[in-house]
Amino acid sequence: MAATLQVTHVSKSYNSPLFEEVALAANSPVRIGLIGDNGSGKSTFLKILAGKETPDQGEVVLGRDTKIGYLEQEIVADTFDVSGGEKKILRLTELFYSNYDVLLLDEPDNHLDLDHKLWFEDLVRDSGGILIVISHDRRFLESVVDKIWHLEEGRIKEYPFGYTKFRGIYEGEMTSRQHLWKVQEKERLRLKDVVARLQRYAAANRKLSGRYHSAVKRLERFADQMVEKPPEDKRIGLGVKLEKQHKRKTAIYLKDVQKTYGNIRVLTGLSLHVFCGEKLAISAPNGAGKSTLLNIIVGKVKEDGGQVSIGLRLKMGYYSQEHPQVLDENATLIEEIQKSIPLPWYDAIAYLKKFLFDKDKAGMQVKWLSGGQKSRLQLAKFWVPTQTF
Repeated sequence: MAATLQVTHVSKSYNSPLFEEVALAANSPVRIGLIGDNGSGKSTFLKILAGKETPDQGEVVLGRDTKIGYLEQEIVADTFDVSGGEKKILRLTELFYSNYDVLLLDEPDNHLDLDHKLWFEDLVRDSGGILIVISHDRRFLESVVDKIWHLEEGRIKEYPFGYTKFRGIYEGEMTSRQHLWKVQEKERLRLKDVVARLQRYAAANRKLSGRYHSAVKRLERFADQMVEKPPEDKRIGLGVKLEKQHKRKTAIYLKDVQKTYGNIRVLTGLSLHVFCGEKLAISAPNGAGKSTLLNIIVGKVKEDGGQVSIGLRLKMGYYSQEHPQVLDENATLIEEIQKSIPLPWYDAIAYLKKFLFDKDKAGMQVKWLSGGQKSRLQLAKFWVPTQTF
């Protein structure tokens, strides 16, 4: 029996509306990409579909005896002996081989190495039910999805085709909307100027008060009928440089480093000498020890043997793939920034704005942020002027 999913007039708010009056439907077999900006409400919407959260209004109706499998965005472990990628692989294997009718996946491709990304794409292509996936990977979306659900400005619009065609049509829509808005905004400003002039004339001549009030109503009607201004293309403006150090100064020195978890030897005799000014990428399969190596360098994990040295008078920035390791869920954004940079609150707000956090979010607790917003907050803490590596 084909699986069905019906979303009727669903709305959800946290302090301000995330989305309103969402109405969508899906019938198997279908693979849908749910996309939108960080913090727009994608994960919340997926949780509502999964029955993990309740909408403020509206309902989600599933076909009879429908089984739902759900992958949350962050799979957190209490120990360092299992990598983020390995946790994702185990959970994805469980979900895809459990005969679910509906699969709801929140950024499932995060932390996967290249081979497992390809493995995951094959799983998705072979799925026969309803699959709804949140992803920011354009190549993945181009490769596997049949439809796009685009969450923007509190609405979810369905595009009944793949990601490549969606991008072309959406960009065309935004270009047309931007042009129309500019034309209408020019006319609105002209009408506003007419109202201002008639207001001055009416103050001196009561006979003109009727024309003034008519102009006010005409301006109000026109403003109500205008298209909304298109959303801005938001980009993080770092504009920060790391403190310069002598290029031959040692930043990291490792000699014969070893690390074992139980019977699994993760690092064996690893040696590395990194100088200031160098840029390195660590590439290896999931579970090879990449995160363990970084955690040893920053002092979060103790090596079993060998030597680990950090250059003198160097300050370290660290970005973790698991947010709870470095972010206090109960702290506000300002408090988290002030832990890394001793800024007064007004400068902290200005600094957060560079990472696309508005003033109204500065006093919000970290736990209310989306996964993508937490990533930006980590970057804000990491990318501070006093860091050297």
